[in-house]
Amino acid sequence: MIKKIFVTTFNYSLFEKYANKLIDSFIKTDQHLQLYCYVEDDVKLYPKNQNIVYLNLYTEQPLCYKFVERNKQKSKINSKVSYLLDPVRFSYKVFAQSDARKYSQQFFFVDADTEFLKKIPIEWFNECLPEDTLLSVYDRIGYYTEAGFVGFNNLLLNNKKQKLLDIFFNQYTNYYIYDLIYSLPAFTDCHALDATRSRFMFLTNYTEEHSNYKEKILGNWSKK
Repeated sequence: MIKKIFVTTFNYSLFEKYANKLIDSFIKTDQHLQLYCYVEDDVKLYPKNQNIVYLNLYTEQPLCYKFVERNKQKSKINSKVSYLLDPVRFSYKVFAQSDARKYSQQFFFVDADTEFLKKIPIEWFNECLPEDTLLSVYDRIGYYTEAGFVGFNNLLLNNKKQKLLDIFFNQYTNYYIYDLIYSLPAFTDCHALDATRSRFMFLTNYTEEHSNYKEKILGNWSKK
């Protein structure tokens, strides 16, 4: 298992629209970590690079495909009201993050519309996501989380010696597997992430299963 990787997800339409800039900037800045790209179509469509791994999301996560097929018509209708009511649009990110647990000890999710400006120093990753921390996130108090960048720690254990991230993603993905996403105020990955975080923050001092939960808040955002 690789120690640390970047993770993202897109399809070829989004690649042509903006994800190509993510790929180009990743290559040009010569990042220390590999980039794992989860795509919804043929991996052969994308430019090859020794530090980039392309994976078909539907092959790796069949439950993602089932969610999309089950909800695509409803999402199409909802999206005409607001993008916040389009769960399919945001579901890919959650399943890609969940799958990345198979490949790394820690992973850093970046949205496909992100660009790398310069090479990130290797020591920065430990500062961003300490060993005793499950996730690093840009929280926005009074608003939903900015989930365009999230760090996940696949090594942290609870008091029962279970991987805490496995338990976290069991709840996180259940919002999609069982269509519970529709019970939230809005249907984005941000809202599903916040609901999962809230449960863990509440239960960490009450159950062994949720024990040792800790997160690092990145940035200094306040609602104005």
